[in-house]
Amino acid sequence: MEIQGINFSPGGGAGIAGSQVESQKLTQQDFLRLFVEQLRNQNPLEPMDGTDFFTQIAQFDTLTAMREMVSAVQSLASIGELANASALVGRTITAEVPVGPDPETGFPRPPEVVSGVVERVTFESSGSVVHIENRAVPAGFVVAVS
Repeated sequence: MEIQGINFSPGGGAGIAGSQVESQKLTQQDFLRLFVEQLRNQNPLEPMDGTDFFTQIAQFDTLTAMREMVSAVQSLASIGELANASALVGRTITAEVPVGPDPETGFPRPPEVVSGVVERVTFESSGSVVHIENRAVPAGFVVAVS
C-alpha cells in the first residue's frame, strides 16, 4: 500500500504533499492518529502485515530517542561552552570582532580588535558572551588569553 507524504500546518490541518514533506515535528499523538487512519483505510482484501505495524512503531520510537539524544548533546555542549568561558573571568583576553562592510564601498572591513580583563560571562541564545568593561563580546571571537 503506497502512502503519500503528509504536511501538517500550524493550524492543525493536514494536506497531501506532492513531492515534499515539511520538516515539522510529529508527536506520538500525530503518529497514532496516522496509524489509526492507516488501519481504517487499508484494503480488507490485502491487509497490512502485523510486522509492518511493529516496524513503524519501532522506527518512530527510534526517531524520538534520537531527537532526545540530540537535545541532550546540545545541552552538554552549551554547558561545556559556558564552563570554558567562565574560566576567562579575571583574565586578559584579545578578541577580533567582525564588523559590517564599509557603508560607502560595500567592501569588507578588518575585524575590530578588543582587549581587556573579562569581568563576567553570560550565556545567551547565541552562546557564551564575555564582558570587557562595558562591551559584550561573543566568546567565539576570543583569539588570545593572557
